[in-house]
Amino acid sequence: SAMASELTHRNLLLRSAIGWKAVALLLLALLVTRSTAAEPGATQVAAWKDDKRAPFVLMFDDSMPSHVKTVLPELAKRKLVGVFYINPGSGHYGANKRAWEKDMPAAGMVLANHTFTHKGAADVANLEEEITKCNDVLDKIAADAGQKPTLHSFGRPGVPQGKWNVKDKELEAVLKKHRLVMRPNVPFAKINLKDASAMISRVEKALDSGKPDAVAFHGVGGEWLSIDTPEFIALLDFIDKKRERLWITDPISIHKYEMERDAAKVEVIEANGQQIRLRLTSSADAKVYDEPLTLVSQVPASWKNVKVTQGKQSTTVAASGGKVEYDAHPGGEPIVLEPRP
Repeated sequence: SAMASELTHRNLLLRSAIGWKAVALLLLALLVTRSTAAEPGATQVAAWKDDKRAPFVLMFDDSMPSHVKTVLPELAKRKLVGVFYINPGSGHYGANKRAWEKDMPAAGMVLANHTFTHKGAADVANLEEEITKCNDVLDKIAADAGQKPTLHSFGRPGVPQGKWNVKDKELEAVLKKHRLVMRPNVPFAKINLKDASAMISRVEKALDSGKPDAVAFHGVGGEWLSIDTPEFIALLDFIDKKRERLWITDPISIHKYEMERDAAKVEVIEANGQQIRLRLTSSADAKVYDEPLTLVSQVPASWKNVKVTQGKQSTTVAASGGKVEYDAHPGGEPIVLEPRP
């Protein structure tokens, strides 16, 4: 009938209109994608060093013998970093003085301030003494290893009620004066995290969120508040398997990276098929915040390997998917990227 023919004609027109609309939307999407595709030289500062998913810290308090006997060998075996909050005026430290001052730094471990004696702070003057003496030891150990740290991490010791008589504001002022940064509140093995599965869940949490996390320990396989050695080893083995996505580091390295990253700016000076020149700056104080940042730069697809030069430092890294990842210092000389076979 005439009515049926008209309906069919309208349906065909409607379908045709819908089809053309879909084609138009597809073309628009392609144009947008092409116009927003990263040009050679486009650079981002990675969220974390080496473009890892998240930082994770292994902390150890009180200069315990098990840290030397058990923890150090297990960490060194896996080439993992541990952060040890020491009390150089304690008998535990003195019994293993050479290990703390020579073996630990040689293995790449990080030492931090937990006060000199772990006896508390009767007042501000006593706190100054406890912190200064511990800092002196840390600075000497670093100097012997050819280092000059600008900041140290601080962990407040747990002492009985009445042994800590310093207000939070007073503590904050003393820490700032002595180049110390308070570590974040973290869960402790045995106290908050009873076994390997609970500790591993902290690692998984960091990987899920992309935010820093940590586990702290007292004894491992001995002494007080001790976690069993097999539980500790299970945690290390899990971390070892996830190391491609985890930045195993220390609180000061995290603090420095965050401060520099959040204040960083990358400027493209020049970009062509033969060379890319960039300038990396950061408004963070370069005398204190002196760690390199990880940059991810877009390069021409034909570049398979890239020579990265900043000042007198030069290295060659492989490009992947038209991108190259490398470290650079903010405020330094321009960064030059060049293709290599």
